[in-house]
Amino acid sequence: MDKKITIIVPIYNTSKFLPKCLDSILNQTYQNLEILLVDDGSTDNSGSIADEYSKKDARIHVIHQANLGQSAARNHGLKLATGDFISFIDSDDEIKPSFIADLLNSFNQSTSLSVCGMHYKRLKNQSAKNVYINQLRPKRQSESEKAYILYLLATDGRMYSSVNKLYRTKTAKTLRFNEKINFAEDTEFVLNYLKKAQGDISFVLKPLYIYNFGTDGSTINQTAISWQNWQTAYQNLKTWLGKSPSVNEQFWLHLVHLRWRISYLRSRRRAKP
Repeated sequence: MDKKITIIVPIYNTSKFLPKCLDSILNQTYQNLEILLVDDGSTDNSGSIADEYSKKDARIHVIHQANLGQSAARNHGLKLATGDFISFIDSDDEIKPSFIADLLNSFNQSTSLSVCGMHYKRLKNQSAKNVYINQLRPKRQSESEKAYILYLLATDGRMYSSVNKLYRTKTAKTLRFNEKINFAEDTEFVLNYLKKAQGDISFVLKPLYIYNFGTDGSTINQTAISWQNWQTAYQNLKTWLGKSPSVNEQFWLHLVHLRWRISYLRSRRRAKP
């Protein structure tokens, strides 16, 4: 309990889900928390809910800002974070009681990032399933760090989001979410973090993060049906990879592109009335 964990929650018009989100944070088995609630100019009563919770628990700090977007809200939280580790939780999602404890326990001296599985809930058809709880292979000795990360991106989706993870604050605070885009900004942040952190990734094979897909506050439905957004994200990925990638890196990059094209087509199909 000597390590303080900063939890950053960007909030925008999620009053329907916010109490459950905050209750799940307060019910963590690991209690040494700093909880930063960044109200991004909500026009419903989300800001008031956050203020009421801050009166009940001294660990909660509420920041109200003009509506600048989720990335700006997260960046505001990053500036204020004082914990040893940082986690991002979306205000329309929830976390299991052992979320922080299990992620923190998976760290050792060489670990830079801890990643857990998700309980994925589709609100539209009221279905749910556990995802990202299968074991992934470790980095091979002859494999570059970037090739391994591309392998992870091509294999499944657990690395794409900024949530379901625990970061070292020292590295995370040197980075910022890209406030100019609203698609794949999470992935860009994670990739930049891994590039700078230069450490091992620990996988916790438990569905500790409850992701509510299809809430009013989610923008992924609209942004994912634009192929231009996927193309821009792919170009950003190529820039991150750098010039003269190895044959192995090019192979995994091609598979990531194929995966993204399939994801785009699925998004288009889901968007049809």
